[in-house]
Order: sequence, then C-alpha cells, then structure tokens
Amino acid sequence: MKIRYYPIRFISFLLVGLLILFYAQSWFLENHRHNLYTIQLIKSYVLNAIMALIVFFVIYIFRNKYRDLLGFFFLGGSLLKFALFFIFLYPSFIADGTLERLEFLIFFVPYGFALVLETYFLVKLLNTV
Repeated sequence: MKIRYYPIRFISFLLVGLLILFYAQSWFLENHRHNLYTIQLIKSYVLNAIMALIVFFVIYIFRNKYRDLLGFFFLGGSLLKFALFFIFLYPSFIADGTLERLEFLIFFVPYGFALVLETYFLVKLLNTV
C-alpha cells in the first residue's frame, strides 16, 4: 500500500468502524432502556472521531520532518483525548456522584477502537519512513 493512500484508508476504517460500533452500542443500550441523549453517546463518538483524525493527520503531516518524535505525537494525542474527556464528558458522568461501568464504556469503546486503529497506522507509517 502506498503511503499517499494512508489518509483515505484511515478515514474509511475509522468512520466505518465507529459507525458499526455506534449502532451496535446504541442498539444494546436502547434494548436495555437507556436514553442515548442523556448518556452522551453521540458526543463521545464525535469527540473520539475528531481527535483520532487530528492525531493521525498531525503524525502523517510531520512524518518526514520529525521522524524521531512521532511516538511522542501519538502519546500526546492520547493525553489530549483524556483531557478532553475530563473536560467535556466526565462532569456529566459524575453528576450523580459515581462513574458507572456503562458511562465508562460509552467513552472507552470508541476510544479503544480509535486507539487500535491509530496504533496500526502509526506502525505502518514508521515502517515506511
């Protein structure tokens, strides 16, 4: 696979994968009588998708200029994702005083998928640079 196709493949895998996960998770939550809007499922998926795209494109753009720092860009992106989680999602999750497993999974499922995909493409980029 040529390196110029990496962004197209990454975007395709990310969007298709997150859509499949979103529909599976929302189907499960609706069958267990949870309101998708009050648990911020959509916000979590959008936040993770945007951040995964930003992290990937920062790494992709700087792949030649800062070869030795690509891993740090990746780690910084993960740190930024958690910071945004604590800013945008965490306050509403702990409004009742506890962080339940359901609330944790609402963030972690899309985060985990995006992390695995970013890791895969980072390894591919590092092998070609």
